[in-house]
Amino acid sequence: MQGFLATANDLLKLMELYRRMGEYGGEQLIGRDVMLKYTSVQFPETNNRRGLGFDKPLPLITLNFRRKIHILPEVHRLKSFGHSGYTGTFVWVDPVKEISYVFFSNRVYPTRNNNRLSELNIRTEILQAIYDSIIE
Repeated sequence: MQGFLATANDLLKLMELYRRMGEYGGEQLIGRDVMLKYTSVQFPETNNRRGLGFDKPLPLITLNFRRKIHILPEVHRLKSFGHSGYTGTFVWVDPVKEISYVFFSNRVYPTRNNNRLSELNIRTEILQAIYDSIIE
């Protein structure tokens, strides 16, 4: 989330609000209908994976277009959403598995040519480890 100034704790609270479809602390702060609209794929007929406010996975593609995440049944996985920022910050929310994931980084230090974060697929590997740790 380029330009987003917050602590990891504050951003996690925001992601929890989104994961709970606008409800936080016992109050509905954002309408559920608004959240459903913003977290849904808007143009599925064009294979565009974007929602109004978030990235969405499409069937058989990956969060980073590198590794397929097959942990969830497709219908549940498609309810997940998130965003990655230019500096490497990454958030992912899965309402079905009750996961809110925040990854802070500074990919552009010491230079914007630093691509190790993407080359090593770190963000998606951590997310995969989170899914792998869930015991049904």
